[in-house]
Amino acid sequence: MYKSLSRTYRSHILSITKLSLLMIVIVGSSYAIFNAVKLDNLSKSIVNDFKQIYSISRRFAQYYNNTNTVELEKGLYVRNGVSIMVNKDTDAKVLSVGINKLRSELELIAQDNIWTIAIFENPADYSHFSPLRKEYQERYSSYQSDDVVKRIVKLERLENTFDQFYGCNIKLSETYREDGSGQLVRTIYYPVYNERKLDALLAIDVKASFVDLVIDTFNHANFTAANTQFGIYSYQQPVEIPCTDAQPIIIGFSLWDILKPILLPAIFIAFLIHAIVVFIKSRQLRIKRDKMTGFYRRDFYEPKLKKAYDFSMLIIDIDFFKVINDTHGHKVGDEVITEVTRRISSQIRSNDVAVRWGGEEFLVLFKDMTDEMLYDKAELIRQYVAHKPISDIEVTISVGGVILRDQEFNEAYKRADHALYQSKRDGRNRVTIYEATTS
Repeated sequence: MYKSLSRTYRSHILSITKLSLLMIVIVGSSYAIFNAVKLDNLSKSIVNDFKQIYSISRRFAQYYNNTNTVELEKGLYVRNGVSIMVNKDTDAKVLSVGINKLRSELELIAQDNIWTIAIFENPADYSHFSPLRKEYQERYSSYQSDDVVKRIVKLERLENTFDQFYGCNIKLSETYREDGSGQLVRTIYYPVYNERKLDALLAIDVKASFVDLVIDTFNHANFTAANTQFGIYSYQQPVEIPCTDAQPIIIGFSLWDILKPILLPAIFIAFLIHAIVVFIKSRQLRIKRDKMTGFYRRDFYEPKLKKAYDFSMLIIDIDFFKVINDTHGHKVGDEVITEVTRRISSQIRSNDVAVRWGGEEFLVLFKDMTDEMLYDKAELIRQYVAHKPISDIEVTISVGGVILRDQEFNEAYKRADHALYQSKRDGRNRVTIYEATTS
C-alpha cells in the first residue's frame, strides 16, 4: 500500500511537472509574441513623446519674441528661480516666467527627467539657466560673444532652419555624459530666428533615463517586459527618433524577461487546471446577469416570461443611440448604456425585474401596479435619465408600457412595443401606456 501511494505521489508530481513545463512553454511563447507585437506600440509611444517635447519647445519661440527687455548690468541674477548670467551691460529679455512654464509643460511628459533648460543669446551678452549648475557656470562664463551659439548651430546643422517649411528645425543630440556631474543626457536644440537672423538658441537637457521612464510606464500599463538592456536570446527592435543623427534606440526583451513574470503564474495554472476543468464541466447554471448593465439576460429570463401573467411591463429604449455610437464611438456608447441602466435601477424596487432585451432596449416588470401608477413610474424613470448629461451628452429615453391582465406575454409585448413606437413617433423622450386589452 505504501508503495502504491508512493507511485501515485510520484505520478502526480510527474504529471504536474509535465503540465507546468507545458504551461511555461505555452504561456511564455504567448507572452513573448504579445511583447513582440507590443514593441511597435512602444516604439510609437517613445517617438510620440519626443515629438510632444519638440512641439512644446517650438512654442517657446512665440513667448521669446513677445517678451519685454530690461537693462541689466554685468553680473549674475536670479529671477523666479531662473539664473541670468550677464557678461556685459545690456538690454536683456527676462524669460524666467516662460522658462518655468516651459519646464512645467515638459515635466508633464518627462517628469523629473528635465535636467537643464538654457537660453543662449546671439551674441551671447547674457544667458538664462534653469538651474544654473556649477558645470554650466564654469563652462559658459569664459565664452566669447558667439562661441556657444554658432558652434552648436554649425555642429547640429541648424543654420537657416527658417527656410524649412517641413522637416526638422529642431535637433536632438547623441547621448553624452555631462562633465562634472556625470549625468547622462541628450540635448534638444531649437534656434530662434527672426527676419532671417539667429537671435537665440534654446537648449533642453533631457536625462537619458527619460526613455526608461517611457518604457516603464508602457510596461506598467500593458503588462509588457520591454527594456533597453538585453541578455542572451533576446528580441530587439530599433526606434528611429526624428530630428537626430543619433543611433536608433534599441528596445526589446530577453528570455529571462519573459520567464520572470510568467514562471509562478504558469506553475499555478498547472496546479489549478484540473480544478478549473472540473468546475467548468460541473457548472450547470447559465449566467443570469448581463455584465455591462447588471440586468437579467434576455436568454435567461425570456422563458419565464412565457409563463407570466398579471404584471405591468415597460419597454425602454435609448433615443438616437445609433447616432451616439456613430458620433462618439462605442466606448462612449457603452458608458451611456451603463449609466442609463444605473439610473433605471435606482428608480425601481428590489423585487422589480429588469431585463436587457436588446442592445439599448430594456424591459422592466412590475407587480401590483395600476395604469396610473405605471405611468407615474415610467415618467419618474424618464425624467431621472434625462435630468443631467451622460459623458457630456444629453441622453433621453422613450418608454412604452402595458398592463398585462390574464393575457399571454407575447400579446402584451406587442402592445408595449406599439406604445414605445407611439412615443418615438410623437417626438421621443416621452411615455405611452396602453392597456393590453386595448385594440
